[in-house]
Amino acid sequence: FMQKEIHEQPRAIGDTIEAVIDAGGFSAELFGKDAADVLADVEGVQILACGTSFYSGSVARYWIEAISGLPCNVEIASEYRYRTAVANPKHLVVTISQSGETLDTMEALKYAKSLGHEHTLSICNVPESAIPRASRLVFYTRAGAEIGVASTKAFTTQLVGLFALAVTLAKLKGRLPELQEAEYLEALRHLPGSVQHALNLEPQVKGWADRHFAAKEHALFLGRGVHFPIAMEGALKLKEISYIHAEAYPAGELKHGPLALVDDQMPVV
Repeated sequence: FMQKEIHEQPRAIGDTIEAVIDAGGFSAELFGKDAADVLADVEGVQILACGTSFYSGSVARYWIEAISGLPCNVEIASEYRYRTAVANPKHLVVTISQSGETLDTMEALKYAKSLGHEHTLSICNVPESAIPRASRLVFYTRAGAEIGVASTKAFTTQLVGLFALAVTLAKLKGRLPELQEAEYLEALRHLPGSVQHALNLEPQVKGWADRHFAAKEHALFLGRGVHFPIAMEGALKLKEISYIHAEAYPAGELKHGPLALVDDQMPVV
């Protein structure tokens, strides 16, 4: 099942990108018919999600702040709903869920709305599921059915939707030069091909796995900047699929303690 799912990646991403192109590029219409009014008014973004979706939101924080200039906070949905949050009704609350039925994320959305958040956007894979129905705006990722437990197509297509959100917010705020928008769109068009090139490395990856990982019980994933959440997602996938213990750290944090764990039995990605 996992093999089939991984090899569906370029098509899944292609379908999501096609939705962006069909909308005429980075348009507020991607997120709903009244999205322009909602998105033009926001002063910041609050992302709520769990697991893999939390990691895609963590990547998006870098994009949203760098491209649109808006502050962005990302929080694990279950933690958000169990603390006293200070709400800013001018912030856009973005919930991310593959199924659209994730209980902690749904409850976090209800809590945000109870605090006065009316600007809500759901990024989801399953049409007419609970979280999109409870949200004012929706972006469907069009990834197709997730077959394996480890959300692979959902993660990559969520990233496309979140990138589109970052660029759209920048456009609505007057912070996106036309040439830059064209470059972003062209980069998206090339993305399915880039994913396919990565998947073509499968024979080499299998060799590395056999030589360096299969006999090990632990692994360490490191990343800096936008690649730190990718490292966290990599560690999660290794745990979910192989039952090998894995941890992820920002690369600069390795020297602040975790380096003590590294020996010839600890492969590092």
